[in-house]
Amino acid sequence: MTEEYLLVPETGQDPVTPEANSGGRKVFIKTHGCQMNEYDSSRMLDLLKDSEDAVLVDSPEQADILLLNTCSIREKAQEKVFHQLGRWRSLKADNPNLRIAVGGCVASQEGAAIGKRAPYVDVVFGPQTLHKLPEMLQESRAGETVVDISFPEIEKFDRLPEPQVDSCQAFLTIMEGCSKYCSFCVVPYTRGEEVSRPLDDVLAEAVHLADQGVREINLLGQNVNAYRGLN
Repeated sequence: MTEEYLLVPETGQDPVTPEANSGGRKVFIKTHGCQMNEYDSSRMLDLLKDSEDAVLVDSPEQADILLLNTCSIREKAQEKVFHQLGRWRSLKADNPNLRIAVGGCVASQEGAAIGKRAPYVDVVFGPQTLHKLPEMLQESRAGETVVDISFPEIEKFDRLPEPQVDSCQAFLTIMEGCSKYCSFCVVPYTRGEEVSRPLDDVLAEAVHLADQGVREINLLGQNVNAYRGLN
């Protein structure tokens, strides 16, 4: 069964109200799949905090932006995505200004087909284009579904803000993708080929996390044994 995670406000945080978040966006994030997706979802929130003065809410009914971060590894992955989107369709009908964005590996696989099957989706983006999310959301307000599932030359980590955490534990991605092309695995086609982050960048992010009180850092990658950031 696919793991599912919700990013929720920290325990003890006051409920979000329009008055408490005047001018900012309220974001709900649902994550399917692996710890890498958990990390990516947290980075999406960091981006929207920077660009939209966003705050996290714990129910889709409260949100101005709904993000679904998908996983293509498990059985019936696509159907799980469209089932979830179908549950959000009525929210979009009630509030046409609501933005719905689909990211992750199913988004990378399906691309524009998601918008054709679920035309109320505003943005479709792949794991390597999540740094473009604020721009894509803005572009979608013109009324068209915006799709970018490319593997850009400019590494996304250069475009991401510093991670913000409120825990003693954090994830840190050191590499992404896989170049093995096993016959049973879709990862090279959805995450791209292996890309290692430079060691200096990894260390800088680790120091930043430690400065925020993090005491346990889990290193992530599709194939961490292939890390080549020292070269």
